Amino acid sequence: MLLRMGTILLFILLSSHCTASRPGPTSPDAQVWNGVVRVDGALRAMFHEGQIGAAVGLDALLPNPNLYAVGALESLAGEVTIVWGVAYLSYPTGPGQTRTERATRATSGAALLVSAVVQAWESVRTTRAIRFEELDAEVGRLAVAAGARIDQRVPFLVEGELEDLRWHVVDGRRLAEGGASHKDHLAASVQLKEKRATAILVGFYSQTDQGVFTHIGARSHIHCVLQEPLSSGHVDHVMVPAGAIWRFPTTANRRPGDPHTGGAS
Repeated sequence: MLLRMGTILLFILLSSHCTASRPGPTSPDAQVWNGVVRVDGALRAMFHEGQIGAAVGLDALLPNPNLYAVGALESLAGEVTIVWGVAYLSYPTGPGQTRTERATRATSGAALLVSAVVQAWESVRTTRAIRFEELDAEVGRLAVAAGARIDQRVPFLVEGELEDLRWHVVDGRRLAEGGASHKDHLAASVQLKEKRATAILVGFYSQTDQGVFTHIGARSHIHCVLQEPLSSGHVDHVMVPAGAIWRFPTTANRRPGDPHTGGAS
């Protein structure tokens, strides 16, 4: 009898210890995005003032599994894209060729970096194809449907099979002296394309940052990541087919687990 009572007592103590040491569920408030988009460097400074040194070191931001970012490496040595805390560093290696490295820690510097820390995302699956020419308008509309405020900067992701995807990796070594326009920088880059590709787009939308991190006349700065073969860079064109998944940060207007009523048409 004493042995049995001792066994029961031990079981209760162990159970109590396991329950006490197990972390509780994350508070919904902890997953609500704080609305902060950080910008280091600026396109106008790069293009017109030749400021292509490091505006920020990636080691100041990584490791962080909730970090998302797009930008150009210092000295325009290539492109940087960060998704789910993984940095994709793409470098030009020759005519029509690039090399992409993948890491959760990096010491490289970026001449321009747009970044945000996002803990949770809202998903919208589109039911029609979206052409590149209407991308900015659709990003704004879908962001509102997901509960975001588009009078502020907004990060977003697109996942799925994309069509007519074109992207580039800048090569500062090829930039002509005095080349200050976006056209000059595009000419001094390795340009790549895929008629159809499974990829992730990482983008930042803003109505007020032309010349800062979006080009004149544009509201989005978008990079892509392809896993096979591994590649990444700045998106110049894409068509998003119906059925692609768009993600926007969970905000105070919509919390994790809330039913989503903002599907696209």
